[in-house]
Amino acid sequence: MSTNKVTTMKDAQTVVKAFAERNGWRDVPNVDKFDHLHEELIEMSQHLRYKSEEERLQCIKDKKEIFVDGVGDLFFGLCRLANQLDVDIEEAFNLVKDGILAKYDHREAENNITH
Repeated sequence: MSTNKVTTMKDAQTVVKAFAERNGWRDVPNVDKFDHLHEELIEMSQHLRYKSEEERLQCIKDKKEIFVDGVGDLFFGLCRLANQLDVDIEEAFNLVKDGILAKYDHREAENNITH
């Protein structure tokens, strides 16, 4: 087991790819990975569903380990999915990030002008 800390998304994707190769898993598109990510999201959301904002914040504080584990599982699974789809995870993030920031920064600027 590796004791080196991952410091970039690209490093994480590489670690996951090597793990899959060591286990003889083929990185080909697999609908099961989509289902796995969906299940992880549902599992975390069940702890917060039907609660007030205050209750959600308290739940996150009280059950932090559940959410840390869930986000870690999601990111590991997302790296695996990116490998299956031959997508560079950093490139994909930066492409989307730039578009989202531009879209919402523009809205923020409009709100500041009109108020």
